[in-house]
Amino acid sequence: MPVLDPAQFAALLDDLRGELSLVPDEATRAALNSRARLLHLNVEGYRVQHGQARSALTRVLAETGVGVRGSWERQQEHLTFMNAASGGVERDYEAATAAIEQARARRFEALVGVGARPDTTGAEDLYTQQAVMDLAREGHAIRPPEQKSGSKRVFNGFAVFSKFFVGVISGVSINLLFNPESRLYLTLIALTAGVMFSVLLLWLVDELAYRAKLAPVTPGMAPARAYTAGIVAVTALYLGVEGFLNWDGILRVTAEIAANAAQQGQLTDLNALPETDTAPQHWSLLTFTLALVGMAAGAALVQGRERARAVLERERLAARVAQLKAQGTLADAARATDHVTYLERARDRLAPPRDVTSPDHARLNERVLHHWEQERDSQVQAISSRLLAEAQHLQATLEDFAGQVQAARFPPPRRGLRALLR
Repeated sequence: MPVLDPAQFAALLDDLRGELSLVPDEATRAALNSRARLLHLNVEGYRVQHGQARSALTRVLAETGVGVRGSWERQQEHLTFMNAASGGVERDYEAATAAIEQARARRFEALVGVGARPDTTGAEDLYTQQAVMDLAREGHAIRPPEQKSGSKRVFNGFAVFSKFFVGVISGVSINLLFNPESRLYLTLIALTAGVMFSVLLLWLVDELAYRAKLAPVTPGMAPARAYTAGIVAVTALYLGVEGFLNWDGILRVTAEIAANAAQQGQLTDLNALPETDTAPQHWSLLTFTLALVGMAAGAALVQGRERARAVLERERLAARVAQLKAQGTLADAARATDHVTYLERARDRLAPPRDVTSPDHARLNERVLHHWEQERDSQVQAISSRLLAEAQHLQATLEDFAGQVQAARFPPPRRGLRALLR
């Protein structure tokens, strides 16, 4: 405690009381004896306050000490748990990494043993590779996907564009045939009808070609020749309708040109002209139109067959993969290949060592410890400050009493008239 012991103040007071007998003046000695008795009471009161302060400090230190010790124990337990858990996870992580390396070595040996690529990462990839190699040895090579070829994308774009382009040509021909006044709503109807007619028939050619390709290997479908006959019939209908529409349009346009020329006086005498064939000589336009229609139909036919080929290749590949799985010759290699992925996923499920437990528990313990330390410091400071103020007041009082005793024992000498009157 930052104060003097009460016994020291009591010893000082006893010394001062012992000096009172040396005071020559009885009145002064009596007054000082009375003040000494009062100071004795003050010292005894300080002794009581000192004992109470000591008891209060002991109680405060005991109460806060339990809290501090409990907080330190919980903090130590938390740190011990974190260290143990972190060490356990690290050991598990290292063990999982070692198991993965061993599994990778076994996978490499298994893949090399069956002739697969060493970078194969899954059993399905392994079976697919073996199936592709088996089909290639048998003469059924699997072609790369169409979307990887720029020419295929261009061809597919042309096939789609051709359906709408020849549809617009059909719409123009229908408009010339049924809409001589060129009314807007009839023109829109004619163009829509031509595009629908073209797209529908070319889609029908595509679908028939697709079914004709799948018919030999798919049970329940009609014979392939029936679909082929359907393709021929639809193409002939398409070419016939387009030829008639364009031929009629050519006749109509030619007649309108002749009528306009006659009205403008460019033809002097139509009756004087020799009789000629009424058929116009625009064979090039008709041939070009029919060629476009034939190309569109051919593109639809190729699209249907390519779609069927892709389906057949996927089915053939899936059937060979199923056959390889049923044989079981690649079971060990497939198991070794998938085992690496399984071990990697199991290792990923392990929490990293720094995330074994949340630091919230440690922060809570630190706050509790800080609370108890702050509570102890505040109470100790309050008790000490009160006792220190009391000790300083008592010390100042004793110093003043000591000064009075000394002044009474050694009064200042009287000089002059005061010395004569003594």
